[in-house]
Amino acid sequence: MSRDLGEILVAQGAISEEQLRAARTVVTQRSTPLAKVLLDQRATDEVTLSRAQAKLARLPFVDLAERTPPERLTALLDAGAAWELEALPVAEKDGQIIVAVSDPEKVVVVDTLRFLLDRPVTLALAAPEALRKSLLRVYGEAAKPGAASGSPRGPEDGDEAPIVRLVHRTFELAVEQRASDIHVEPFADRVRIRYRVDGALHIAAEHPTEVFAPLVSHLKVNAGLDIAEKRRPQDGRIAFKAGGRDLDVRVSVLPTNHGESVVMRLLDREANLISLEQLGMSKASLAWFSDVIERPNGIFLVTGPTGSGKTTTLYAALQTLNRPDKKILTVEDPVEYRIRGINQVQVHPHIGLNFSRVLRAFLRQAPNVVLVGEIRDKETAEVAIQASLTGHIVFSTVHTNDAPSAVTRLLDMGVPPFLIATSLQGVLAQRLVRRICQECAADEPADALERRVLNLPEGAMLKRGRGCRVCNGTGVRGRVGVYEWLDLDDSLRETLFQSSDGGAFVAAAAKSDRWRRLADDAADKVRAGLTTVSELLRVTKIKSEAAASVEEADVAVAPSTAPAGPGTS
Repeated sequence: MSRDLGEILVAQGAISEEQLRAARTVVTQRSTPLAKVLLDQRATDEVTLSRAQAKLARLPFVDLAERTPPERLTALLDAGAAWELEALPVAEKDGQIIVAVSDPEKVVVVDTLRFLLDRPVTLALAAPEALRKSLLRVYGEAAKPGAASGSPRGPEDGDEAPIVRLVHRTFELAVEQRASDIHVEPFADRVRIRYRVDGALHIAAEHPTEVFAPLVSHLKVNAGLDIAEKRRPQDGRIAFKAGGRDLDVRVSVLPTNHGESVVMRLLDREANLISLEQLGMSKASLAWFSDVIERPNGIFLVTGPTGSGKTTTLYAALQTLNRPDKKILTVEDPVEYRIRGINQVQVHPHIGLNFSRVLRAFLRQAPNVVLVGEIRDKETAEVAIQASLTGHIVFSTVHTNDAPSAVTRLLDMGVPPFLIATSLQGVLAQRLVRRICQECAADEPADALERRVLNLPEGAMLKRGRGCRVCNGTGVRGRVGVYEWLDLDDSLRETLFQSSDGGAFVAAAAKSDRWRRLADDAADKVRAGLTTVSELLRVTKIKSEAAASVEEADVAVAPSTAPAGPGTS
């Protein structure tokens, strides 16, 4: 395209062959578009360049320098959408609305404009500066994205476009249903919107395929993403107010076979900042956790899969430690919730600002408490451990299935075992299980599997949610954490000093009394009526063993009524 554009400009006498050669040299050296290079070198002007681009794209050119389009046309397009799309209705011909844009690549917004205007649309090209001035004359500065709050507009904004109402309603319903994520998924015959509530996805709405293009374009514009780029994944953020709550929305866009799938994580900075007591730990676990986080130095790790509540747990610890006598620094990717009184840093890997680099800078800030969002590599692990050995308490996360495996993970990264043994204070592993709805909870007889898992006698009763209006008939509402913790004593530290074998350490932890297991805490919460056995089995390793035990018991009682023998629980 660059070569053809240059040839058109030369043929029109707008630039010389020498100017074109000089511009192409810069294009090769800097990978800058030819149009921008020609403007930077003042070889031509915007209007001449736009005329050539229009000819190349086979689009009509419209000169907006001294022209204001009819109000009956400009009123058809919402002011916010006009600025978002950088598009302006300028004329009507043969039943079609002619809309001016400044970039020939903007042909991708034709579908969006057709939806918003509800009429056939033809594009025309205008010079960028002339178009911006016309948009300002017609719609004003206040309608520009970011001119006020920078967030998607709500119903209080007046005559908004239908797609704006759809987006706002989608967010409103998500907040009402306590959703943590919104999934916008395109298919051949429909667009599906799903909410993740209490860890489970359910369908919230389905729309015709015509809605998809303008919906995704609107979300991408508000997230600061490139609406013309549909081949690569993109990530962005939206500030949104819904249901009286200020949300920080993390947006992920992924190309799929039917279009771009959009997942939006809803972060409510206030609602997710809870105290230690609200985490749902047992008295013994809470006492241990409270003791560990108050230690003057060392490293403390929280483990678990994505979405298991690790960040919430660590933020609860930081809030407890957030006192005037302590300086707290965090490095995160991203900073999910902002806490007053704590210095938080967002990593930017593309400029070299990664975890290890920020952590080294932290040590010159004389902090008492340091949070590293995640230990992903040996360099970050060693810097974090060195920080913990020089008078700092360091909190961080790793992705492992249980508490002892956190040590194995550090060993796999190449961290020397003596450094782990010297610095590691403890490990907390956690999962989130769905909580029984307290509005419809009722005692019911435990079945064979439940009795086997919990070692209950015949006739034992357990709570279950029967389903009601409050929980939308699911029987569950909200989630509660289940925890396991490992406290390193002298014996376990000696095991690490003697061997770099992670398996040996896990075996030693299993024999010690310093490992409180996840299944035990989950079982206690089932007996207390907080959650169910099915949730316990979902997050622990005992499912196959328990099911096998029940099958054996069923076989044993088939020919007679004799009780089954003991099984593994």
